[in-house]
Amino acid sequence: MNRSWFHCIKVQLPYLLYVVSPHCQAYSDERRQEVVLEERRSEFLEITPVYYGEMFTNARGGKTTKDATQYQGLLDLEFRLDLEKLGVRMPGSLYLLAQNTHGRGLSQDFIGDTQVISNIDSLDNIMQVSEYWWESQWLEDDVTIRLGKQDLNTEFQRIDGAEFFIQSTFGLSPSTAFPTYPDQALGAVALLQLQDSLQLKVGAWSAFARGSTWGSSASDSYLVISELERRYALFQDTLPGIASVGALYESEGELDGQPVSAVREYFFQWEQAVYRETPGDEESQQGLALFAGYYPRISGADIILESIGDSAVAGMTYTGLLNGRDNDVLGLGVAWAELYQGGTNSETVTELFYRATWTSRLSVQPDLQYISTPSGIFKDALAVGMRFEFRP
Repeated sequence: MNRSWFHCIKVQLPYLLYVVSPHCQAYSDERRQEVVLEERRSEFLEITPVYYGEMFTNARGGKTTKDATQYQGLLDLEFRLDLEKLGVRMPGSLYLLAQNTHGRGLSQDFIGDTQVISNIDSLDNIMQVSEYWWESQWLEDDVTIRLGKQDLNTEFQRIDGAEFFIQSTFGLSPSTAFPTYPDQALGAVALLQLQDSLQLKVGAWSAFARGSTWGSSASDSYLVISELERRYALFQDTLPGIASVGALYESEGELDGQPVSAVREYFFQWEQAVYRETPGDEESQQGLALFAGYYPRISGADIILESIGDSAVAGMTYTGLLNGRDNDVLGLGVAWAELYQGGTNSETVTELFYRATWTSRLSVQPDLQYISTPSGIFKDALAVGMRFEFRP
């Protein structure tokens, strides 16, 4: 039908169409079918685009401050398909993540730090299918199985309280050669809910795979990891906390033509709310929280000079510090790493940020990072920048 919208006077509510003019009945029938299809599609297919953009400058120290202002961006495009709602004879859901990065970060050319000041820095522009996996729940959702190309940091070595820190070591640094952004890999994960507050996580991955591949490496190298997580609450269940302990083993292999010996690591993580402005409201996050993580590694004989040994993070966040800004987050944290490049053989980063949530779609985050002895061999550096996050 080629009828103009102006030939009809209509009122449209969510998935409900009233047509006033009888001459538009044929058009409305077609439109109604389209609306029904859109409604059904929205029930089983969820598409989520997210764009992160940031501009940083090296204000002092590091390798150089000349022309040391750079922009970089990351586009995440998530697809989640609910198989049960789709009506196929297969339980669970399918997930796919496509990623594109563009621009350039400061770490390689200007600061020379090993921990990487930005967790969206892929160290090289990428356009790839970073994750694709199938997930299903069993035994009344007490067991979750996930198979496919995936990020280790989605479930393991993750501190929720450090979510908005930009510096990489508050999550997992790309320098660790683990199967995490931007080099996710094929893996299998099982999440076992032992009790309401106790969860056991186990996983196995193909090691040393590149994210630009479909998730497997040319070698037989592998990584296995386990983590036990306990959730609790203090002071009459008003202050929630999380404590976890885990261990991993990565077999020997080869990375960029360089031999890598086996690595054993164990870790401890803790986060705790210490003050809530409205303690009786379980949904409110306003208040002060602390977190810490320690990741000692037992390395083999062949150590990659650019890799990280032991590392640790600690910090605090305050949500809703200013009146009328309940979702804003103020954060202060320190990340330390043992290195093998000479000099001080260590690197310490202190980060301060304020994340302002302007709308449900847009947040803006000024950020300061002081990097003490980048890679252990360069002058102390100061990175000043701004990140924004947009959800169309």
